[in-house]
Amino acid sequence: MAEHDPRAILSAFAEALADLLQDADLVRAGPEEISITTELAMKTDRYFTGWRVSPEWTRREAEEKKIAWNDKAGALRLKKIRPDIIVHHMHKQDENLLVVEAKRVQNTSFEDDIRKLTLMTLEHSVHPEYHYGYVVGVHLVIDLPSRFVARHDVYRLGAINAELTAWLATALAAAIQRRTAA
Repeated sequence: MAEHDPRAILSAFAEALADLLQDADLVRAGPEEISITTELAMKTDRYFTGWRVSPEWTRREAEEKKIAWNDKAGALRLKKIRPDIIVHHMHKQDENLLVVEAKRVQNTSFEDDIRKLTLMTLEHSVHPEYHYGYVVGVHLVIDLPSRFVARHDVYRLGAINAELTAWLATALAAAIQRRTAA
């Protein structure tokens, strides 16, 4: 994988997501969000050799992971976070590849996920202590019983990137097709 190429990162992630959607035991179990994202993290690991795939990660060195932004009055705001999945090198703040926030299709509360993905994929943050600079972020909405991804917005440089979102859709469809053809 070209390590910091957004398409290579998304291609690897699409393979893991296709693996998740084809997991008949998991589909039958109908688990909650945290179980789905943990399973997805385990499936993602094999596609990111040399990187750490961490579900529900709360730490940044000795500190709790937080995001920072300026409110409408210009005051610095901080919020503790726990991203669903991150792909990173521990102890190297400039080596963050992928951050994923996921919801089951029944959960339509996206505001916090969108804020996290926006801020964690910025090239420059409002406060250097809370800068992450992930190459890409993905906001997933999954209907696991139907083996369907209802939403898969790709964030790049702090905003949804329509081109990469469409590219992920194509890569995921191809990954699913390879598994169903086998």
